[in-house]
Amino acid sequence: MRETDHEIIQLFKQHVHPLSSKLTEMLNEHFSHQTERRGCGYTQATRVLADYINNPRLSQDFADLKLFDQYETKTLKVLLEQSQYMISDWHNLDLNEQIQPLLATENSSEFAQQVQRQRQLQLQLRSITAQAQLEETQILCQLIADIILPQNTAKTGLVELKALAEKPKVGSCPMAENFFLKIAHGRVLRQGELNIFVDEQQQPLLLEKLNMGDDHSCISLKPILMNGVCLPAGSLFSVNYDRTVIQNKTQNQQYKGYVIPYSEINGFWFLRLTTLAISPENRARAFTTHYQQQVENGLFSPGTTRLQQLVDVATAQIRN
Repeated sequence: MRETDHEIIQLFKQHVHPLSSKLTEMLNEHFSHQTERRGCGYTQATRVLADYINNPRLSQDFADLKLFDQYETKTLKVLLEQSQYMISDWHNLDLNEQIQPLLATENSSEFAQQVQRQRQLQLQLRSITAQAQLEETQILCQLIADIILPQNTAKTGLVELKALAEKPKVGSCPMAENFFLKIAHGRVLRQGELNIFVDEQQQPLLLEKLNMGDDHSCISLKPILMNGVCLPAGSLFSVNYDRTVIQNKTQNQQYKGYVIPYSEINGFWFLRLTTLAISPENRARAFTTHYQQQVENGLFSPGTTRLQQLVDVATAQIRN
């Protein structure tokens, strides 16, 4: 357990609202999360966030607020129930112009003050990432902010993946990076295959490995949206599709496997962040025992491999 709270715990306490006790315990690296199966508290926290990210942002559902410790939802519920306010969604409340008449005409009422507090919390959440010093804190701050303040393709210019309706039977054990690290250095098993999922401009979005550990796990090569949340490059996904029925695919230039448009895929499921989502120089600090496991188990250059190396491998498979 950390002697002082992780930076992200401090930021949310000071500027927004304390995070849930579960996330706090994980991010403060309680020993129960530093196991061979879980990796470390930081990794485990990204699995918890995945439970939220894989579900759509529902306008009348307050489950997303369970990210926080005992968050009071009564004000938001009343706001949505009162038809005269014409507020249909509590997400992105700080940008909702429909709320202005309420605050302008009833600013002295207790209810208006409570609504203003909710709006202010979202405003502070919107800027919290900029206040973080550590790379790993910045990434998690943005994930949490996007769950409450969802983004869209029009605003970000990012591809949005279709989410699967149910979690597939693919694991997310701490050793999943094993094969992706090898692939980054051009070491693909003889029976191994790579599938590259590309966008409309034939730019690689994700790289999937087959016949190397768990099948149908893939890693993102650039930021991607899922249910309004911007997931960083280096995110681990499970993917579901039948390659045999996809006509619009081309063979890789170097390795066995295909280049496939992402739009042909039935859906994806976000599992967790990989250690490759963090710069090499910050991995040991961010992933603590998870990173140590990779070193002790002899994984291929976990401390120096960059995600760009996987991007280069993927790009080399695409015919110009």
